[in-house]
Amino acid sequence: MATDNILKLDWNEAPVDFEFYQDELSRIVHDRGIIAWYPDCLALKLTDEISKYVGIDRNNILTFPGSDVGLECLCRAYLEPGDKVLALCPTYENFFVYALQVGASLLKVELEKPFKPDLTIVEENMDSIGLVKMVYLVSPNNPCGYVLSQNEVEHLANKFQETIFIIDEAYIEFSDTKSLSSLVEVFQNIVITRTFSKGFGMADLRLGYICASLDIINVVNKIRNGKNISMIAQRLGVCALQNINKVQVWLKEVQESREKFQAWCENNNIKYYPSNGNFVLFEVSQPNEICSKLKSLGIYIRNRNLVTQGSIRVTIGSNKHVERLISALESMSNLL
Repeated sequence: MATDNILKLDWNEAPVDFEFYQDELSRIVHDRGIIAWYPDCLALKLTDEISKYVGIDRNNILTFPGSDVGLECLCRAYLEPGDKVLALCPTYENFFVYALQVGASLLKVELEKPFKPDLTIVEENMDSIGLVKMVYLVSPNNPCGYVLSQNEVEHLANKFQETIFIIDEAYIEFSDTKSLSSLVEVFQNIVITRTFSKGFGMADLRLGYICASLDIINVVNKIRNGKNISMIAQRLGVCALQNINKVQVWLKEVQESREKFQAWCENNNIKYYPSNGNFVLFEVSQPNEICSKLKSLGIYIRNRNLVTQGSIRVTIGSNKHVERLISALESMSNLL
């Protein structure tokens, strides 16, 4: 099958081709030093642009080659063997690897269907098990799509001041809910992780950052390798933020496509979980068969049956992509 006929809806990437990226890449090609020299290890210009975008002081921001590396560095900097780490599940499971590789004890708190955000169960578990060194929360949640309440996050951070609360906001650009990044200027124990992989369509270039108190930034910075963020990634990150109005046009299209797909689910009595990300989790009777048939049509989606029974997660992109997905699903209605 020709690759140009492939519809990749399994990894929540952004299938968008911003013209300003192409323009910047053309300039980069003619910059002889960009490949020969090491990159700016402090990512000064990028950090300044992030500061303006997020609305917090640049000293509360630290860049990484992907937010995954930020998560890994947080675990390496703050966790020791036996430390308790709590995660509200279902969630983004890559974090588990980083916690376990340093010997932490991982407690998975399962959120029951219909996956309504409720941090009360996090609080109850923390009350019962003693000191928890780190809590990992994702908002908008992957794969369920919900967003956390700022009041509930503040309550937990106030009550458990010895615990570091990580809020993974990889998908925040797709949500109308405001980022919690400003909380890091108030709370010493809240860390926000963010990425250019999703809303900005830069997954391959590996670029992300954390927002945190100055104390946390200073500790994590001791094990950060600034040379790992290429100058190409830095320049395109700056370019993206300087063209944020054009990016927001794309984000609006994704939101409209998401509403269209969720409306289709509603009209066809398909159970789905309202999403604030560029994806939708929904339930079908034959998830394995649907994934297989869609693959034969060149459409790749994520089978989440092992996470929650009968579920599938699809990436939401342009209206054209959603129409093709819906058409394919309607051709196998007996499996829905």
